[in-house]
Amino acid sequence: MNIVWLSSRVLGSDLCSTTQIHLANGLVAKGHSVDFFSPGNSVANGFKHHPIQRSSRRGFQARSVVKKLHEHLGDINSADVVLIDWPVFSIAKKINPPVVLIDRGPPADNGILAMLQWRPWRKAWSKANKGTTVSGAHSQFVTNKTKFTGKSIQVIPAGVDLELFQPSLKEGQIKLAYHGRVDVHRGVMSLPMVLAGLHSQGVDATLHIHGTGDALGRLQSIDMEGLEVTQALPQKELTAKLATYDIGLLPMPDHKVWGLASPLKRSEYLAGGMVICGIDHTGHRIEDSGDWLQLFTQKDFITSTVTWIKSLDRETLSQLQNESRKYAEDTLSWSHSIDALESIILS
Repeated sequence: MNIVWLSSRVLGSDLCSTTQIHLANGLVAKGHSVDFFSPGNSVANGFKHHPIQRSSRRGFQARSVVKKLHEHLGDINSADVVLIDWPVFSIAKKINPPVVLIDRGPPADNGILAMLQWRPWRKAWSKANKGTTVSGAHSQFVTNKTKFTGKSIQVIPAGVDLELFQPSLKEGQIKLAYHGRVDVHRGVMSLPMVLAGLHSQGVDATLHIHGTGDALGRLQSIDMEGLEVTQALPQKELTAKLATYDIGLLPMPDHKVWGLASPLKRSEYLAGGMVICGIDHTGHRIEDSGDWLQLFTQKDFITSTVTWIKSLDRETLSQLQNESRKYAEDTLSWSHSIDALESIILS
């Protein structure tokens, strides 16, 4: 089957494009051809990438991509099916083949930008016949908040590369970690307080934060023993570090956006053989999870995380880490997500 995918995400540099790259390559591996139209660059991928210019002005980026996509309508309309990310779904009225709406999350910006984005998000779902979400909570949110009357919604959670993310020897100090966007509204400023709490309880621990965002400078200015804060790391360097870390942290608060998510970092923590401590909401929960996932109320996140970690010995921690890796192997490989995407394409 000839598949075209239209997106406004910057391929190769946008963290969320990791999911799209794996899904598109997975479809190619299953015998489909995929033409991907988006900003950015493609390196060593199985699909064909068509670079699209995007405005640098926030609030105008999706619109600028749609304008450029009109220049490729001949190629796009030769496909058997077209996948369209919701920010550029306005072009769907010009598409002749069947269309599938791809929603990796509703508007996440703050302030006026979010207000401007909610209308096209709702309109995209109201016009769609089929669509994809990242979680069951996300699907329910779509049903409750839009006029979607289409045939089906397929849940496609973020997967993880089990060959790339693998655990290695974990020993010595308890090593806590967070990686990804380092933004204030993601709750990252609470993380040094977890480390301080552990130190006050006599726990020999370190905290490693890797990412880029508006809180990076504030975190780097904190002078605390055992705290390491870096810019985002190349993937190979990051996976090597995660393999030696013990506990992954999910501080994102109980906000609409995070409550609907399927955070890629959660899957990567588990694949790396880490246990997880986070704030309790639907975006962080895993049905039938083991004790390797510890979720606490936002109010008690710091104190409860400190208390739980203090209760662990290395033997217990190692057992839980083995269980977390086993869960990743059984349920989180990209093959599950690729199969789910293929099923809605073929239906």
